[in-house]
Amino acid sequence: MLAVSSLLLATAVSMAVVGWLPRPAAPQMRLDQAMQVLRGERTADSVGLRLDVRAQPPEGTGHARLQRLAADGLHHPAQHVRLVWGGNSKPPDIHVIAAGEEQASASDTATLKAAQQVLASLPWPPFELAVQQPDGRWRVVSSAYSDLAAWRRQVLLALLGGTVLLAPLAAWAAVRLGRPLRRLADASAHLDLHAQTPLPDDGPREVQMLAVALDAGRTRLREQAQQMTRMLAAVAHDLRTPLTGLRLRAEFAPPAQAARMVADIERMNAMIEQVLDYARGELQPPQLQLMDLVPLLNDCLQAAHLRGIAVATELPASLPWQADALLLRRALDNLIDNASRYAVAVELRVVPENGLLQLDVLDRGPGIPAEDRERLLQPFQRSETSRSRATGGTGLGLAVAANAARSHGGQLQLLQREGGGLIARLQLPQAR
Repeated sequence: MLAVSSLLLATAVSMAVVGWLPRPAAPQMRLDQAMQVLRGERTADSVGLRLDVRAQPPEGTGHARLQRLAADGLHHPAQHVRLVWGGNSKPPDIHVIAAGEEQASASDTATLKAAQQVLASLPWPPFELAVQQPDGRWRVVSSAYSDLAAWRRQVLLALLGGTVLLAPLAAWAAVRLGRPLRRLADASAHLDLHAQTPLPDDGPREVQMLAVALDAGRTRLREQAQQMTRMLAAVAHDLRTPLTGLRLRAEFAPPAQAARMVADIERMNAMIEQVLDYARGELQPPQLQLMDLVPLLNDCLQAAHLRGIAVATELPASLPWQADALLLRRALDNLIDNASRYAVAVELRVVPENGLLQLDVLDRGPGIPAEDRERLLQPFQRSETSRSRATGGTGLGLAVAANAARSHGGQLQLLQREGGGLIARLQLPQAR
């Protein structure tokens, strides 16, 4: 965009320069050379002239004396010869003072012929000299000079000069605008409603206005998303009261029916708890503090064992890290429960390296197709195999874990495990 503007500026400057340039002067012609071309003694190209054949004689302003001179030189009657000046060219103003023919002596005649030869060899403004052929057509000699073509060449040269002069300025302006735009584009590619990092707003005023507009739009979208999450949390919380009443009434039902009713109520309670966990992760800011994560991981493993899930792992003796204990525990509980639905054996690997903590929950289940992995990290998204009563859910488990990772400045990745299965990788960078 800026390069095009600079080129237009260069064109405008060049046109302004062209406007001040004088119009190129037209070349001049010699009458004797034109006659030599018509007599066939020389070619038109050799003297910079043009020879063509026309049906009609050329039109313009003539000069009687010079036309008689041309007729004598071509040895043609005067009515078969035309010498005219057209366009902006005007015939020369010639005054020859000589004695009349009846009074002219031999010396005067020789002097007149010499004067005529001088006139024929003098340069004149561009003219057209024509002689009529026996077939009635006219052979015309004219200047090969094109005033328009010369003017075009001059304009092109001026445009080229203006472009060369302004090329460094255009390159500097393009770099000055291009670099901030690239930085803004790179930052916008990773734009996230949960991120609080402002977009880069350096550079020209237009780039700063674009960054402010993008940041304001992100803020509005974040507020709208939080309003929807608050509404969802309020609805889920209010559902607990009628569910408690249903559970009390289930105790008066027959035992077989009461057991099924209580199971459904417990399942609904679990779903409501997941919705509230997701809402808390969305609305509450993380409380990061330095702690030893080994006791927290042991608590997660013991809670999983009580739920009937065996998790194989090897924990270090100590693992100091900055984290939100509640968010991290919710994320791990959801990942372990998700893995246990599709596989008997579940593993937990802890790899701290170069300021990045990597918590991998591995299973040998069917895995997740690559095209569904990003989708399943969004709330209320489930794979096709999780719609049964045994393995069904609200589709919030992975979303809760992904929110927890983002709250720590990290991310949740779903990777294919070598040999079959899935790796749910929770990456948490060390907070600065």
